[in-house]
Amino acid sequence: MKTPGAVLLLLWSALVVVAAEQSCLTEVRGMQRELITLVEQQREELRLAKAQVEKQIDALKNEAVRPSNVAFSTSFSVKTDKHIGPLKTDTTLLFDLVFTNVGNAYDTTTGLFTAPLKGVYQFNYHIFAGGDQGAGHGAGAKLFKNKDEVVTAYNHVAPHDINTSQSVILQLQEGDTVCLLLEAGWWVAAYTGHLTTFSGHLLFAVGY
Repeated sequence: MKTPGAVLLLLWSALVVVAAEQSCLTEVRGMQRELITLVEQQREELRLAKAQVEKQIDALKNEAVRPSNVAFSTSFSVKTDKHIGPLKTDTTLLFDLVFTNVGNAYDTTTGLFTAPLKGVYQFNYHIFAGGDQGAGHGAGAKLFKNKDEVVTAYNHVAPHDINTSQSVILQLQEGDTVCLLLEAGWWVAAYTGHLTTFSGHLLFAVGY
């Protein structure tokens, strides 16, 4: 028969074991909660990283379809020499003979060059007019960016052939348009030798 002291010792030992088990269980549960929190954090980080990678891939795809080279050179398509103007209203010149149109930014049906991307562009044009065929009017054209006049090439009435030209460098936003406008009362020659020309090209892109 066990003595009261032995019984108390056994009870005390049992209580110590139970307390130790409860302490371990509490620690395990705490570690489980920490692991769950860590997994959730890593899952969110992976989600954000995936979204960032997908965004970068989309940006690369969009950049890939943007024309890295843009250039055009045009004149008038004619079978015999003629002149355009003088007209009663301002008129956009339609250069329908395309020597080159890399990037397809120039539209022969509207006479508009539309910037396919944000960048710095150079434009050049040369106006020829054959002698006094303009019925006493000067020859020239104005270069417009969207609806704003930028530069003008003009020469007064002369008994001989008239030549005038202009060149300008412009920073354009994607979608900006550039064209040549024949002012009312002015004229240009459209000869088979293609003496009147309009051209432009991208110098470098901006912001890509």
